[in-house]
Amino acid sequence: MKRRATVNDVAKLARVGGSTVSRYLRGIPVRPNIAERVARAVDELGYAPDETARALRLGRTRTIGMIVPRVANPFFSLAVQCMEEEIQQRGCTMILLTHQDRMAQQASHLATLLRCKVDGVILTAAPATTLQNVRSVLPDVPIVAFDAFLSSEVDSVFLGNREAAFSATEHLLAHGHTQIACLTAKEHIYSYQQRIAGYSDAMTRHNLKSILMTAPDYDTLRSALKASIQSNKPPAALLALSDVGSLNVLRAFDELGMSRSQYLPFVGFDDPDFAALIDPPLTVIRQPIRKMAHATLRLLFQRIDESAPHEAQQMTLPGELLCRRSCGCA
Repeated sequence: MKRRATVNDVAKLARVGGSTVSRYLRGIPVRPNIAERVARAVDELGYAPDETARALRLGRTRTIGMIVPRVANPFFSLAVQCMEEEIQQRGCTMILLTHQDRMAQQASHLATLLRCKVDGVILTAAPATTLQNVRSVLPDVPIVAFDAFLSSEVDSVFLGNREAAFSATEHLLAHGHTQIACLTAKEHIYSYQQRIAGYSDAMTRHNLKSILMTAPDYDTLRSALKASIQSNKPPAALLALSDVGSLNVLRAFDELGMSRSQYLPFVGFDDPDFAALIDPPLTVIRQPIRKMAHATLRLLFQRIDESAPHEAQQMTLPGELLCRRSCGCA
């Protein structure tokens, strides 16, 4: 078998010291002519660092685990993409797993990350997860909760969901709509609970009755919405609490055979690709996904690198009301 090239082999071929090669490989600047020689030697020898030996030496594997509900959701797919890019820039690797809102699957994935000896974990926890659930599997691994509150003892990054829903509801009220229905499936999810609270805050402020439409899944929610639209007292406007919710509102309009002029005014959450392309274009609360991803990784690597523990941080980032025409704006 061909012997694996070592740092000393690279140093000998490049006519430099081993410490110079090590500095180059760690990204520490060296003189351009020396960097060129080392790079040429690395390429010629096919040198690759022994990550196992490095992990043993440093006590780290340079891997980050991420567990989210699903990646088909555009919010999570973009968040994963943003985080993986930054994780790679930091010289680390991401292990991505999904729990599909199932506690047993989440527990299995946490155990997998423990076996992989990840340096840290980004977790969008399944509903009803407690810190004890997580720490019983990962007692000492740094964790940042993303998009869902886990515990005041854990760093968290999420949208200001309550404030965002309040703002969206106030916007519809400003258009003169008072019979505003709030729609979501899976109301047990943390972000939806907060958005429902924000919607209710705005309706209560104006002494209006909340019209909350929830269901265990979006097919059932869509059926309920169609029945409501066809009832004697249909809602005058809609607030959909997710991009999937917005899509099902549009599907309900289509299945009822409604023309564009008959669409109910509504505001959605997130800003999926279809939002600006439909007619009328969809008014949304846009989440600052890239900022949320960056803040999450900053907190996680701070935890990984710190020598002494510090108080957990709860970071709440504001959403942006992006006005188009679905709400009644010109």
